[in-house]
Amino acid sequence: MAANGAAPVVEREVQKNYWMEHSVDLTVESMMLDSKASDLDKEERPEVLSLLPPYEGKSVLELGAGIGRFTGEIAKKAGQVIALDFIDSVIKKNEDINGHLKNVKFMCADVTSPDLKFSEGSMDLIFSNWLLMYLSDAEVENLAQRLMKWLKPGGYIFFRESCFHQSGDSKRKYNPTHYREPRFYTKVFMGSHMHDDAGNPYELSFIGCKCIGAYVRNKKNQNQICWTWQKVQSQDDRGFQQFLDNVQYKSNGILRYERVFGQGFVSTGGLETTKEFVAKLDLKPGQKVLDVGCGIGGGDFYMAENFDVEVVGIDLSINMVSFALERAIGLKCAVEFEVADCTKKTYPDNSFDVIYSRDTILHIQDKPALFRSFHKWLKPGGKVLISDYCKSAGTASPEFADYIKQRGYDLHDIKEYGQMLRDAGFQEVIAEDRTDQFNQVLLRELDAIEKEKNAFIQDFSQEDYNDIVGGWKSKLVRSSSGEQRWGLFIAKK
Repeated sequence: MAANGAAPVVEREVQKNYWMEHSVDLTVESMMLDSKASDLDKEERPEVLSLLPPYEGKSVLELGAGIGRFTGEIAKKAGQVIALDFIDSVIKKNEDINGHLKNVKFMCADVTSPDLKFSEGSMDLIFSNWLLMYLSDAEVENLAQRLMKWLKPGGYIFFRESCFHQSGDSKRKYNPTHYREPRFYTKVFMGSHMHDDAGNPYELSFIGCKCIGAYVRNKKNQNQICWTWQKVQSQDDRGFQQFLDNVQYKSNGILRYERVFGQGFVSTGGLETTKEFVAKLDLKPGQKVLDVGCGIGGGDFYMAENFDVEVVGIDLSINMVSFALERAIGLKCAVEFEVADCTKKTYPDNSFDVIYSRDTILHIQDKPALFRSFHKWLKPGGKVLISDYCKSAGTASPEFADYIKQRGYDLHDIKEYGQMLRDAGFQEVIAEDRTDQFNQVLLRELDAIEKEKNAFIQDFSQEDYNDIVGGWKSKLVRSSSGEQRWGLFIAKK
């Protein structure tokens, strides 16, 4: 993939030659390497700017500023902007366009050069759009550490990259761009740490990661991905998101679940139950669906491909969304993914025709508040469909109570769950006990895994096999006794 440590000079030379070749015409088309750049820019640029953290009156460092597609817009709000690019003709064009703005300083410099220095803690926001993909792995890792130092405590880093493959249709004799998996960037920036002069430890706190919707809508392409990070003092406990990614939904754990549920799925019954439940939604072409707890995207791809709907899939687990983005390659469907906490996320009222959630809301403690949000986000007449783990009415046994506590679940009986939806304002609420179906699905899944025991162990391990089989048998015991239940809930606004 990328040239590391061994030949940094060669790497920089290759990238510089590449951009000098593509900077002969100083146009939006040449900068975006796409013949439809002007149309894309009208939709994409406002979207990117809308994703930036607040920077009114603040100091902004724009890396890889190019001919100033973002420079002038950022300067409208920022206190001061330093626009930097390593191609002289490009930054001069930026200055020609934006030089009348007194709060912008223009610099020609390579971000990888040790001679490039800014004062520690001098920047409120560091912004880059398509930069890291032109650096080697080692250069990205080194730059992440330097950006942290330049950033004020509480300041933000925002960057956007092309992942997996190219998007633009420009003809290129050679292409040295590094189209990485998103997990590379997440790992590098999450692993960045530093100490200030007083010895205080700092890290980059993950704020968000999402597809650029303009590319999903116009090119059915999920590979344009942006991240937001904040410099914070290091904490021992990074919260529930880290629990999901490091405990319950580790990468290996997700792949094990997918092996059981089927490609693209990490919820009960996989494609079979998805087909059954989605059929109840009466989806129409052009409708907008929000999938809360989208997992690795199987249900979203199914809805988009078969019903021509637009789907926004959100999940709190970075690992889940990373796999979903990988599974999206080549599918050419209108599905947009974002790492987001549904309890903190906001959407305009009446945004969606359908809100869909599979075996996810069991993680949410304040369900009534979430259901009130769902009600606001849905259009009049819109539907919500939820499947979720539930419990029988009354006090749980000590064993089941321990399981619920260990998982951090918040479980309710099916009647109570339905009432929470009514209390949130929903009409025509259907609350069905699907525990018998849950048992049948568990038995089928368990039988399939036991039949392919050797292949499963070969692909994973004996311990993984024992964990899955043991987990499914435990679920069967709990659901067969009636303690653990599975509910299906459908309601209308």
